[in-house]
Amino acid sequence: MPRCTSSLALAGLVVACAPSADTIAPRDDEYPPTLEPYDDDAAPEADLPAWHSLGGSVAEPAATLSSDGRLEVFVRGRDGALWHIHQVEPNDGWSEWTSLGGRLGGGVVVGEDGDAHIDLFARGSDGALWHLRQSGPKHGWPAWVRLGGQIRPGDRPAVARGLDGHLEIFVRAPDRTVHHLRELPGPAWSTWQSLAGAVGPIAVARDGDGRLELFARGDDGELLHRHQLAVDGAYGEWTALGGRFDGAPAVARNRDGRLEVFVRGDAGDLRHLWQTAPGGGWSPWASLGGAPGDPVAIATPDGRLEVFARGLDFALWQIGQVTPGGSWTPWSSLGGTFNDRPAIAANQDGRLEAFVRGADGALWHRWQARPGCCW
Repeated sequence: MPRCTSSLALAGLVVACAPSADTIAPRDDEYPPTLEPYDDDAAPEADLPAWHSLGGSVAEPAATLSSDGRLEVFVRGRDGALWHIHQVEPNDGWSEWTSLGGRLGGGVVVGEDGDAHIDLFARGSDGALWHLRQSGPKHGWPAWVRLGGQIRPGDRPAVARGLDGHLEIFVRAPDRTVHHLRELPGPAWSTWQSLAGAVGPIAVARDGDGRLELFARGDDGELLHRHQLAVDGAYGEWTALGGRFDGAPAVARNRDGRLEVFVRGDAGDLRHLWQTAPGGGWSPWASLGGAPGDPVAIATPDGRLEVFARGLDFALWQIGQVTPGGSWTPWSSLGGTFNDRPAIAANQDGRLEAFVRGADGALWHRWQARPGCCW
């Protein structure tokens, strides 16, 4: 089996947006590639007939649809570098694994699409925020750029795109306060700004009226939220939306613009609440049952929300709206045995595809047979 040997150094510009103890980019020889490409002849595990392996030795997958219609998946390798694999053509076929270098201290987050290239953000081994931007569809990846700041160990950044197209990045500092960074023309980045108040893991989404809204778990387990007072403007204070939950919240936007938030309740079930109008007030909490891990929520191409989570049996479980903004299906198991949170993305033809780190440490995937149906 051939071995992937490409590697990009986490070198280049050091951006002095905030102080950090580590300003020296690692060298190529500090993270030799160790991943193997997938084996075209490898058979799926006997107990996972619907899942297929893409090989590798991975952690914390993230997936997105590139502007040319191909799915791309990014993982942290056992060498600490970022690795990726992508469809050769839209909806079909996979490349071998390629290293994008770096020395990561956590999983990567994909910036929302908007300008024909992919933006990646991750916590570096120095605790700072690092950024990698693709040159364009099917183009190369320049050097990583250090954006500074300090991110709490175990956290991933939260990323949203403002109404004017700029990216805004939110992280929790070691003291659990939220700090954020805004993309400026150029491209350039603002200085770091702090939002007072110590909170748990965060999620961010753009409201139906264009304002960004943050969600986090408070010290008493309640859901807190904080939103811009005007589009691209300053942020208000943290306010409570009630409930009691564990882990990290997930948020998605309904087709009519209303945000909906999902959490793992203190009773172990999936609970949710939603805006009663775009940019408006909030419903009472409701239970969707089940016994999930931290949820991952996605708006499907046909406008429905679907939620995925690891069950107590370590399989992937799914629940979704029957119609956009409507009632919910029962829970269904997609099988498998996996670690980490799943990564979910839509193919160019609208079929959802799920990616997980299997019990063997490899990347496994499963997909819908047709949009909206049948895994």
